[in-house]
Amino acid sequence: MSKIKFIVSSIKEGRLIRNIIFRHKHKRLIDSDLPDKEYLIKMGKLRMGYIMNLDNPTTFNEKLNWYKLNYCTDLMKKVVDKIEVKQYIIEKGLKYILIPTIKEYESVDDIILSDLPNQFVVKNTMDSGGVYVCKDKSKTSIGLIKEKIRVVKNFSLKTGKHVNREPAYISGANRILVEELLNTQDGHAPWDYKFFCFNGEPKFLFVGSDRDTNVCFDFFDIDFNWLDVRQGHPHSKHRIEKPKNYDRMLEICRILSKDFPHVRVDLYNIDGKIYFGELTFYHFAGLTPFKPQKWDKIFGDYWDISTIK
Repeated sequence: MSKIKFIVSSIKEGRLIRNIIFRHKHKRLIDSDLPDKEYLIKMGKLRMGYIMNLDNPTTFNEKLNWYKLNYCTDLMKKVVDKIEVKQYIIEKGLKYILIPTIKEYESVDDIILSDLPNQFVVKNTMDSGGVYVCKDKSKTSIGLIKEKIRVVKNFSLKTGKHVNREPAYISGANRILVEELLNTQDGHAPWDYKFFCFNGEPKFLFVGSDRDTNVCFDFFDIDFNWLDVRQGHPHSKHRIEKPKNYDRMLEICRILSKDFPHVRVDLYNIDGKIYFGELTFYHFAGLTPFKPQKWDKIFGDYWDISTIK
């Protein structure tokens, strides 16, 4: 073996070993019954590499985890549910931004494929990752749908606790929502505009692009100036332009966020038509690092948690 091949092989082997060790530690921590504060500090150290100060938080991730420990309302528990939130949107006078519902089911086992159109999206109502996109019903099956969304991974099977200790989510409350599929003119998934709002005011956002190929995230300030920060995904190779009706998106964010100290409002914008995605209180669980790390503090400065009663 050449010296270069040996080095490359050693690097790959080292990464594999580190990943195995990480997964072992992560699983052991998830299945532990530690008090929430101790658990989150340990999880933060494992996943972000620094010890969070949850007594006097200053970074965005620290404040998100402090939020978990110190604030949760019945309204928050309602609107994290992808079915229940639709009534909240209607009450806010924004029914026109809702993606049309096709079916609602109590369980994935209740899905009847013949009842569904050729294209649709299936979602777990209490799980951020449980989504199945069908672009051609002739190429799908109930088995494929169940394989994708059957398991709601948000709760430890051993302890019954939320794996990220997010109090707005309720164990056992999951249902199944089937919605119309949103597509752009080129047939790809629409870009996702995610606004970080504090006390009813959007302060920054990121745009999720290439979601059906290689997901990319690009952060912007509220004036839509691109920010050189990464979190979890690479930057897009596309030039992302500010939508023409961007101000209306900001108005919608203010309406939907005014009832909460902090919430992320997710919207789609397809040729000027705005659609609602979801409301998220714990972006990336508050456990994913920003690169460069300074942005954790910069984004944290937007949030004055002293206003939380």
